[in-house]
Amino acid sequence: MSEKLADHRKRIYEFYLANRLKGKPFTLAHFRAERVPRQTIYDIIKRAENDSGHQRARGSGRKAEIMSPKAIKRLKRMFDHSDRISTRQAGRKFKCDHSHVVKTLAKKTEIKNYSKENIPDRTEDQKPRIKTGIDRIYRKFQNKSVIIDDESYFTFSHSSINGNGSYYSSNRSETAASVKYRKKRKFEPKVLVWLAGSERGLSRPFFVPSGLAVNKKIYEEECIEKRLVPFINTHHADGNYLFWPDLASSHYATTVTDYFKAHNIKFVQKADNPPALPEVRPIEDFWSILKGKVCENNWQAKDVDQLRDRIKLCLKKIDPDLVKRLFGSTRLRVSRVRSNGLIEDQLNTNK
Repeated sequence: MSEKLADHRKRIYEFYLANRLKGKPFTLAHFRAERVPRQTIYDIIKRAENDSGHQRARGSGRKAEIMSPKAIKRLKRMFDHSDRISTRQAGRKFKCDHSHVVKTLAKKTEIKNYSKENIPDRTEDQKPRIKTGIDRIYRKFQNKSVIIDDESYFTFSHSSINGNGSYYSSNRSETAASVKYRKKRKFEPKVLVWLAGSERGLSRPFFVPSGLAVNKKIYEEECIEKRLVPFINTHHADGNYLFWPDLASSHYATTVTDYFKAHNIKFVQKADNPPALPEVRPIEDFWSILKGKVCENNWQAKDVDQLRDRIKLCLKKIDPDLVKRLFGSTRLRVSRVRSNGLIEDQLNTNK
């Protein structure tokens, strides 16, 4: 018996004895206001009248017909550390509704449901390069602020963001069409945004003109010269930084690296840069947070200009402490992968 139910039984029993002269309806009304089931209240009143105490005798009550102790053990074996069965499949095996399986797992076991986490699909050829690169950048990042840049697409609706693809209703036939349906174009317009950041703040964003990609010319002129350099001069004038681009071809074009060297921009050399490591680059998490804010309360853009303005507004409202914590975790993330290995290596160890 749960502590909550035991407390109900005791309080109902003592309350009725103290107010017996006011009749059963008085006790019923008092505890119905607390949403205690009617039958529970009458059962305890009956026990009070028979002077049999509020505690239920061990082993009394209805016997579990479906989820007996033996069945619960079987259920635990099915679900624990497994992704091969659903609650509906288990319901068919136990000849009960899937909701009964869900309730049993929640109340009778320690098993909880978790969403799978996405991890990069890295090739075997990349892994030695990752190991070498992670050691090198770990040493280079010591006692330095790490500046990271990246580009990301923003769409008009972002239905993939948690909470933006569902609605609640007690009767779907009475729910407004604007709530139930979302218009979806075959080729939805997108806005490509470039941004750089460190634990000291964020650069000005660059909104890539529609139809263009970030090639070496755009990257050098718009991203590096007009935005990254002013960001470094403003936030990292002490020179104690290291710029860490990803391995996109435009980021390591000869003209771009020549520009870095000519303007004394301290950057991670291509040979030292480990591939396919999004988990150690906090800007990936930053994009998720920003997109969540842009599409908060299921907001949707009507055109590209409106989406661009919304992104700018949300960037201005980003908490500086969040930026500091997020980008400040870069060195720790690198250290963890260096010490613990890649996630897939840990999976192989735990098999």
